[in-house]
Amino acid sequence: MRNGCLLRASSGWPLPSRTGRRDWCLLLLLLLGLGLWPAAPVQGQQLTSFSYTDSLIQALATQYRWAELDSVGRAALRLGTDYPALRRHLGQAALAQDRPALALRHYGRALRENPMDSTARHGLALAYLELNQPGPAALVTRGLADSLRGPLHLKPFQALTRVELEASGQQTNTIHRGDAGLVRLGVSSRLWSRFTLTQDFTHFGQTLELPDFHRTRFGERYSVRQNQYHALLGVQLTPGWRAQVGFTYLNSDLGRVEAVPGQFGYASLAYSRPYWTVQAGFFVGTLTDTARAQTDLRLTVYPLGNLRLYSFGRASVVRSAGRSYPNGVLGIGGRLHRKAWLEAFGGLGQVPMLAELDGTYVYNLFDPLRQRAGANLLILLSRALSWRLGYGAEQRRDAVNGNTYSLYSLSTALAWTW
Repeated sequence: MRNGCLLRASSGWPLPSRTGRRDWCLLLLLLLGLGLWPAAPVQGQQLTSFSYTDSLIQALATQYRWAELDSVGRAALRLGTDYPALRRHLGQAALAQDRPALALRHYGRALRENPMDSTARHGLALAYLELNQPGPAALVTRGLADSLRGPLHLKPFQALTRVELEASGQQTNTIHRGDAGLVRLGVSSRLWSRFTLTQDFTHFGQTLELPDFHRTRFGERYSVRQNQYHALLGVQLTPGWRAQVGFTYLNSDLGRVEAVPGQFGYASLAYSRPYWTVQAGFFVGTLTDTARAQTDLRLTVYPLGNLRLYSFGRASVVRSAGRSYPNGVLGIGGRLHRKAWLEAFGGLGQVPMLAELDGTYVYNLFDPLRQRAGANLLILLSRALSWRLGYGAEQRRDAVNGNTYSLYSLSTALAWTW
């Protein structure tokens, strides 16, 4: 009895009066006997034992008690008990609690110490897919049995991995610029575990009113057309490093002015960690017979370690006709529902042209872009089918008279993923 009272006193809690000490000690012993009172020092000593820790972790995993497994596992790590199976179970618990970034760390550690652990390799691929990173996922699944790799839809070679069809309409608040429209077809393939190929075919059209010095009115309307082909080859060097090279060909019809076809080269290098990704890219080529260059730095951050909340930004410098034009974009996105995401963004900086999303979109503008804002809603209709709806508002500078006007766009896209 006295030892029980001393144990209670050593924990730092105030002791009751002398008359009630006997009853207090009896209650303490009863709680300990029933297992309702935590015995942290005893458990801490037990977690230094591999056999005890492993059996406890296995039991918690069997019962799907992920929060308790995570708590016990972290306590074991703090006490120096660390082995591949423990890391694998901690990765499993992190995935079950929607923390894929943390799962990457645990599964990665388990796989480094035991490269033959197919369960850890499979879990690592799942964590990458939860962060929408199929490139590293395909790379780490090399050597997995088809029974494990098949459900992940990460075959070494796939002629079609994604097809996207997009349509966009634009309206302006100036009589000198007519409505515009864009149609894009994107096709993606996996050539090997390390290599992916994306191709885009885009058509853009708009009517412009240009000045005519032989007329008293502003001028005549001309149809502007631009056809674009874009190819992007991605190479997953390691799970963390990814390189890309691309080529863009633009055939522009500017109405009364004959335009020389434009060609654009692109190269980028990206480095990813569980909670962020940084990418540097460079475009160079000619558009409408003018030498152009663009340098990009992009950053994406996942503060919660999942896609519930993310932020992104891009800083660019466009070099055209001997002048430099800075431009930047900041945005934030998050999950509204299990199958719905919403993101919003804004950008500043006057540029005569702009290439975005690794060259998927190349804005060869007659009127320079000044600032813009927009929002996108993504809905997963099924495992294979997704729908995207976007709205944007831009301010552009009229290249003829220097006036500023607004342009509003609405876009929609359907994507099939295999």
